Amino acid sequence: MSPRVSVVTPTYQRAATLPRLYDSLLRQSFHDFEWVVVDDGSSDDTGSLVRRWAAEAPFRIDYVRQANQGKHVAVNRGVERSTGEFCALMDSDDWYAPQALERMVASWETIPVERREGFAAVEGLCAYRDGELVGDRFPADVFDSNSFEVLTVHGIRGDSIGMYRRDVLGRYPFPEDLGWHVKPALVWNRIAARWSTRFVNEVWAYKEYLPGGLTMRMGRLQLSFPAAQLVYWREFAGMPRRMRLRERVRAHANHVRFALHCRHAPRRQLGESPNRALTVLVWPLGLLLYARDRWRLAKEDDDAG
Repeated sequence: MSPRVSVVTPTYQRAATLPRLYDSLLRQSFHDFEWVVVDDGSSDDTGSLVRRWAAEAPFRIDYVRQANQGKHVAVNRGVERSTGEFCALMDSDDWYAPQALERMVASWETIPVERREGFAAVEGLCAYRDGELVGDRFPADVFDSNSFEVLTVHGIRGDSIGMYRRDVLGRYPFPEDLGWHVKPALVWNRIAARWSTRFVNEVWAYKEYLPGGLTMRMGRLQLSFPAAQLVYWREFAGMPRRMRLRERVRAHANHVRFALHCRHAPRRQLGESPNRALTVLVWPLGLLLYARDRWRLAKEDDDAG
């Protein structure tokens, strides 16, 4: 019988932190779940650790190892291998509060049955080890919106955690032809264009940002894989959802910025733009952002040399 929830964890070189997540799963008050771990080519003890846990855990653990292809590809493989109604995506250096999965399912159940088809997910808050929130609270304790408008209309920033309908994630996999790093919000925005999310002001997980992790390297990664950023900002600029004017200006400027990184000529930039007039207006700003990127990259190379 399939579990209600599949916890999907992409991991790379995190044998030191995975035990903390495993322990938090053992302490869950909700037990109808499986754990799908996708090892993105680790050379540490990740494999032996997870295989040992699979032999003793009171829940099913599915471990698979792949060549290093990036976190987004590992997430795709995990969703494909999952069997639950929902997928709870969980990083290998974070961990759950004891009632996290129980509260996710309970929060989903508060959505009226006749409205559930219009929802893709439930999301709660994240905190640091000391209890300080990672970002902002939602405007209400139970708040129905979507991940795009929460940022662009309500100005809510910070990390959240929750679970998505597996069928929705299956329809919107991460693109695997845009390089080793793809911004997660590319997929979340695609889902937000069609479905809502129920946001809940409860701490469901704890985070720790480690040196060498993706968050700490985000700026360099974005510039190393500009094609993925270009697709993200083009879709952001053309989202069929509400956003404040400054967000729309920022999106078009970044579209110009990464089009320049991809060496797209101005004619092509205009052809791909969701709003040609706005692209022309913000083109100087996009050029300045591009020039700043080139200066920073050159400076980093000089410092490294």
